[in-house]
Formats: sequence, C-alpha cells, structure tokens
Amino acid sequence: MERHLIAGDIHGQYERLREALDKASFNPDTDILYSTGDISDRGPGMVLLVRYLMSLPDYRPVLGNHDIWLRDYLVSDSRPAVWVDGNGGRETIRDFDSHGVGRKEKERMGEWLASAPYVRIEDKYIITHGGIPKGWGMKELESLSKLRMRLIGYAIAEDPSSSPLWNRSYLQSAMAAEHGADPKVLDPPLDTDKTIFIGHTPLDKPFHSGLYHLRAVDTGAGHGRSLTVMDMDTGEFWQA
Repeated sequence: MERHLIAGDIHGQYERLREALDKASFNPDTDILYSTGDISDRGPGMVLLVRYLMSLPDYRPVLGNHDIWLRDYLVSDSRPAVWVDGNGGRETIRDFDSHGVGRKEKERMGEWLASAPYVRIEDKYIITHGGIPKGWGMKELESLSKLRMRLIGYAIAEDPSSSPLWNRSYLQSAMAAEHGADPKVLDPPLDTDKTIFIGHTPLDKPFHSGLYHLRAVDTGAGHGRSLTVMDMDTGEFWQA
C-alpha cells in the first residue's frame, strides 16, 4: 500500500535518515518520500545522502536555503563565506573532496537540486521549507511552485517575512495561537483545506496546528538532535 512519508531537514545526516526510514518500514518501491528542504550541510554524509536520494524512484523535495548554497557549489564551485564559515559548507566541501566526486557528477547533482521547487502543492499537501508569508494565499503559492532556480544565488527574497524559503512567522503565529495569543497580532492562517508541511525551524518535537493546517517536522538533525520521518496522512512519526 502506497504511503506518503516526509523527512524533516536532513542536513547531511545520511545514517540517521536511513535509520528513521528503517523504523518507518520505508519501501522505496511503493512509498513516496518527500522532504522539507535543507538536505545539505552540517552532517557527515553529504555525498552518500545525495546519491541515495537521487536513486529513489519517487523522491519529492523542496528547496531549502542550504540546498541553494550546495547547488551553486556543485555547478560553479561557488563558496560564499556565509556558507563556508557559518553554515556547514566547509564540512560539505570536505566530504565531496574525500569521496573524489568528479565535475560531471557534481553537475548532475547540482542540476538535480535545481529541478526541485520552492513550494510543492499536491492534492492534500503543501510543502515548503520555511512558512507562508503574511498576506500570501494560494495564488501566490501556486505561482511560486512553478518557479525553478536557474541562476546562481537566491532566486527569491531572503527577507524572512516575504519568502516561504525563510519565513518563520507563520510557525511562530501558529505556536502563539496554541497559547491563546491575541489573533490581531498574529499572521492569519492560510485559507486552505490542505496540510502544510514545513522545516527550517528546529524544534524539540514535531508541532501540529489544526487552526493553521500546519505540521512542522524539523527536529534539529543539523544541530546534533533527532531527524524525523512522518506519515503525512496519519501524523505518526519515527526518529533517529
């Protein structure tokens, strides 16, 4: 029976991903695997991870900010200081060097990353890395879901309030609403009957808000904590 599973931010944690998928009894021949972006940086298994994800028959990612840094490195050897010195890029470069990954394979990996959308919209799901900017509706999300990154650098704004790649206020509003905050000071829930899955903000455990149609599944794999894989239809989850 086909299942829809989603992994929170993986951040190079190849072994943890495989462990969580084993706990979930993941069957690559029948199950679909989604992810919330940021597959790259900070973890020790970048090359093995990318090769594994590329080998899956039905893997459906969205782009995270770390994935864009990785794509630029793979395609053009871009090494911005903000990535190398402050966001795990040095470890990623070292892993590619230690595996002796050649130029042609790097280019294939980079183009594979670039083919992922910023937002993925399917029958029952919306998947994006960060959140839903205030004032956005389905029209804006659907427009962004059709955009693919073609150029070096960020193709959409880095402003956290205006980009689904960086936004955190939607999750913050959903969490505040759970604690009775005044709705007037919160970002409003998206008008949708779909479930929104996000990463980007590492939490101690997955978060669910019915009011905001939201499941947040980044549980800090990039910061030495756990990696979560969740059944998108039931909410059951497994961790490594």
